[in-house]
Amino acid sequence: MILHVACLPFPSYQGTQAALGAMLRASASTGRPTHLLTYAQAAYELEAPYEIHRIPDVPKVRSLRSGPSWGKIALDARCIVETRRLVRRLKPNAIVAHHIEAALAAIAARVTPVYYVAHTSLARELPVYFPSLPASLVSGVAKRVEERVCARAAGVAAVAPSLAELPGREARYLPVPWSLPAAVDLPTRGEARAALGLPVDAHVCLYAGNLDAYQGWEDLVAAMAKLRRSERRARLVVATASDGAPLRRAAAEAEISSALKIVDLPDAEPGRRALYAAADLAIIPRRTPGGLPIKLLDALGRGLPTVAARRAAAGLPLASAAHLTNDDDAAALAAACRVVLDAPEAAAELGRRGRAYVEDAHGGDRYVAALDAVARSAQKVSRNATRSPISSLLR
Repeated sequence: MILHVACLPFPSYQGTQAALGAMLRASASTGRPTHLLTYAQAAYELEAPYEIHRIPDVPKVRSLRSGPSWGKIALDARCIVETRRLVRRLKPNAIVAHHIEAALAAIAARVTPVYYVAHTSLARELPVYFPSLPASLVSGVAKRVEERVCARAAGVAAVAPSLAELPGREARYLPVPWSLPAAVDLPTRGEARAALGLPVDAHVCLYAGNLDAYQGWEDLVAAMAKLRRSERRARLVVATASDGAPLRRAAAEAEISSALKIVDLPDAEPGRRALYAAADLAIIPRRTPGGLPIKLLDALGRGLPTVAARRAAAGLPLASAAHLTNDDDAAALAAACRVVLDAPEAAAELGRRGRAYVEDAHGGDRYVAALDAVARSAQKVSRNATRSPISSLLR
């Protein structure tokens, strides 16, 4: 039996939660008992083939956003107590801690064996949330915490090849399992666009995800402004659960407000299928390296031609499955979008290659095999794991 620990709201619209849900489903599909301990709050109801345990709803933190906060620190402290209590009751064979907060909670709870799954690089991402502090200082503290967690975990895995070299420990790549949704149904494109209030003959670029600073969404606006100079039919559709006000302001400054459509990110498959059916391509920037954008797997798996910054590929061996561009280069994103829009047959082939990549590289069996390999390679380490209080991680 496996107990997964994730110090975050679940389910929600963020990519980490989507990846976590996919991992849990893949684990449960093997018949092995699978449990999850997580926060009390959730964005929507979920019928899951695994058991979800929630910490007490105190303090009441309703935000679903990523990033640190005082409220989340209090919730993470509750996770320490609940992890210890749940392990005593369930007696799991392994505790899989997703993200640094869960790893800290599991180590502080003095339970073993703990396997740490890195979903991002704390040293790279944390400075984004503290822009007023020196990035080197914040990154240095984060790196030290990561290093201590990796040293105390029985095994370490990462959801992207770009995370393989974590501080002080090499991580085994753990491919996020991703089920292939129904392919985008091109004959319904006109109907899907009409539902969104878009012209049938528009050239639609879709971004589906949150608007946190590490996403680099500003490059979407700059790229659309450049694309519109040569293609007036270009439209940017942003499907998100985030506050769209900053995006609207940026679009107004770039004089592309008429080309921007912001819609709610659907939480059910029929709505997501209709959203993707309206698009000619998916566009994915990325400001911070390290983590794997789940929106990338979703777009590729749907057979939608995908344009992405090279950083967004997170080291995945995509080859010709996506059109990758230079990082932080809005002009390159715009040019790549134009290439895809101008060659429908080549774009369709790009979409087919993307879907084939997800089917081959992100099957549930690959995830389960990789997780088992992490456990096998760490058996000796887990038997000798040192149980240390959380305070020792910062010494």
